[in-house]
Amino acid sequence: MSFHKTLTASTAALALALAAAPMTVFTAQSAVAQEAAEYSGDQLDAFTSALIEVASVREKYTPLLQSAETEDQQTAIIKEANAEITDVIETTDGITMDSYLEIAQAASQDQALNQRIIKRVQAQNETLQ
Repeated sequence: MSFHKTLTASTAALALALAAAPMTVFTAQSAVAQEAAEYSGDQLDAFTSALIEVASVREKYTPLLQSAETEDQQTAIIKEANAEITDVIETTDGITMDSYLEIAQAASQDQALNQRIIKRVQAQNETLQ
């Protein structure tokens, strides 16, 4: 199954799981999510672009992390993955790390916002296919 089909098939899981934690072990602190926060379409588009790229990074590093034989190897893989995730987010036009984490936190708590993000992920997937 291609990456795009896999991503389409797991859109809801991505939006929920990755929005809450870009990488399971990613330790950056997020800003407190605002209740019923309103985000513009441009902000959510930038977030969605970053989210899809973060998913790609996660897909790349998860098997490496699972096959690591020592704690030192795991630590090195986590460090490398987190650096790549940070770079992906920071180089995405229209979003900062702080705003990415804020939106991710808000989406994990606000079903309506999460649905807006899911629709954007699906739309971006359709354009990639």
